[in-house]
Amino acid sequence: MTFTGKVSGLKASSLHAQYFEEYVALAGYLDRIIVVTDTVEYLPSGLPSNLEVREVGVVRFPKVYGLTKMVGYCLQPLLRRVDVIYVRTFSPPELASLWVGSSLRDYPSVLTIGGTWLFGKPYERPGVKKSLFRWILRRAAYAASMVTLYSRYMMPEVRYFIPRIDLGRLRFIHNSVNVKRFRPGLRSPAEWESDGRRRIFWVGRINEGKGVEDLVEAFARVAGVFRDVDLWIAGTGDWRYINYLRGRCRGLGVAGRVVFPGPIPNEEVPRYMANAAVFAYPSRGGEGIPRALLEAMACGAAVVASRVSGIPEAVIDGETGMLVGRQDVEGLARALEMLLADEAMARRLGRNARDKIVNEFSHEVVIPQIASLLKEVSAERSRS
Repeated sequence: MTFTGKVSGLKASSLHAQYFEEYVALAGYLDRIIVVTDTVEYLPSGLPSNLEVREVGVVRFPKVYGLTKMVGYCLQPLLRRVDVIYVRTFSPPELASLWVGSSLRDYPSVLTIGGTWLFGKPYERPGVKKSLFRWILRRAAYAASMVTLYSRYMMPEVRYFIPRIDLGRLRFIHNSVNVKRFRPGLRSPAEWESDGRRRIFWVGRINEGKGVEDLVEAFARVAGVFRDVDLWIAGTGDWRYINYLRGRCRGLGVAGRVVFPGPIPNEEVPRYMANAAVFAYPSRGGEGIPRALLEAMACGAAVVASRVSGIPEAVIDGETGMLVGRQDVEGLARALEMLLADEAMARRLGRNARDKIVNEFSHEVVIPQIASLLKEVSAERSRS
């Protein structure tokens, strides 16, 4: 049994589309997989016969919604006999369901900690909501049969914020990418065709932690050198923060060259990545190994990213991309300028990046590792 917040197909712009795509691939290695959700917007055709989608009823009213989702999710492992529970997000209902199923039914379980954004900073005084989220995450981590991390670089933060975690129950399994869908050589998006301009591209959840403001400031320096380059910042976020970024663009004199296209359907994202001059991901922290960064690398894009969390596991400086320091606007601008000025180097880094993802982060490599771990923890319970 596993979970996703929404089943919506690749026309949606959220990560839920990739999670469900991953579960479909996982079904090829398991006898049966039950995907629990509270929202089915679109159920793709041709799903494996051993994959079942179970929609949990919720009351779609603020505050009550979260509570009914929590109850609905926690009931699932109590009502259905399962061999193993698999949770791969920080959603409190999913974490609580793992905790309940492991504690009350003694079900084997695997928890993936895919990022460290929920942890915040050491000695930070979190609000009530964040404190509750952390408490539920710790309960789930302590109850899980096995905990997986995307990278060893995440260990210091994980050990600090989940101090009693059993290191013997930790495994390292990378985030995964569908390299058949995310690949080089795709047709350019219609709005990019035949205008002779190059684009620096970013996509994701637009917030302060992703370093988007750092990218805007770096671009303001790059824009004065390269007149044929624009910056595209795609995705959704708090409208107040997006308006703040628009204001920063105006203040820096680059508003006419920074585009906020909003959310892009998941099925269209590879075309943007494969045709970007540079894909930039200057996160300030809280990551595992960001999926968007891996997808851009799979598309053969030249990438620039910050040296935080698990990013150096994928981006080898000067080999599969370029790394800069956290909030290093000067360094980010220099790296962007180097790649824009040397297209041969950009192509070389892009080819190496593609090879890295295919060999270490593809569905074909990672999904069997997840399936093997799920079978292992299930078998361990049978032996005991």
